[in-house]
Amino acid sequence: MPMTRRCQNCGRETPVYRLFGVLLDGRMAEICSRCTSTEKARIDVPYAPHHDGRSSQPSTGREVW
Repeated sequence: MPMTRRCQNCGRETPVYRLFGVLLDGRMAEICSRCTSTEKARIDVPYAPHHDGRSSQPSTGREVW
């Protein structure tokens, strides 16, 4: 039997490997996959990768070489 915890949004018992750590309304929370898909407007994913086409560290970019 897997370890479970309650989703901090809906209170549902969820296996630990199915919980996602996200910023929910400005605070860190562990929420289930169902809440992750329905609460997109309230969620900020911490440490999200940059999508501007550049490397996140300028020293590793090709243009610096």
